Amino acid sequence: MVRPSQSRILRTFRCKTPSKFYNILLRVWKCLTDNPQIPPSVWAANPELLSLFLALAAKYHEVYQRASHYSSKLDIAEREVIQAQLIAYMDEIASVLEAAAIRYPEILVMSGFDLAKERRNITRASAPQGPSEDGNVQDVEQS
Repeated sequence: MVRPSQSRILRTFRCKTPSKFYNILLRVWKCLTDNPQIPPSVWAANPELLSLFLALAAKYHEVYQRASHYSSKLDIAEREVIQAQLIAYMDEIASVLEAAAIRYPEILVMSGFDLAKERRNITRASAPQGPSEDGNVQDVEQS
């Protein structure tokens, strides 16, 4: 039986610099905001997760812009604190979306996260054995 390959969300956003994290955040933020292709039932287990994430993402956007323009130490420190909170939310959202992908496989593509395909090594059945060369030698000796 051949199983379709499953995708999973890469958690690369955990160890990114603020500018690269910001780019990933913007992509995920845009994809999760009012996306009709992600059914509301996905968020049923934790209904406040998406709204909390979107509110914190908006705050991070403001703080990131201030920190990059003015280089204030307070803004940079606040950006780091918010980034740590967003990473926790994004981990939880990724888990929810991976669970929902069992029922709705296209949901991962719509999420905005980086994806990886699982490639599993499936052992192949060995080819049927033909007559060996030793069999030919025995036939020659008998003649």
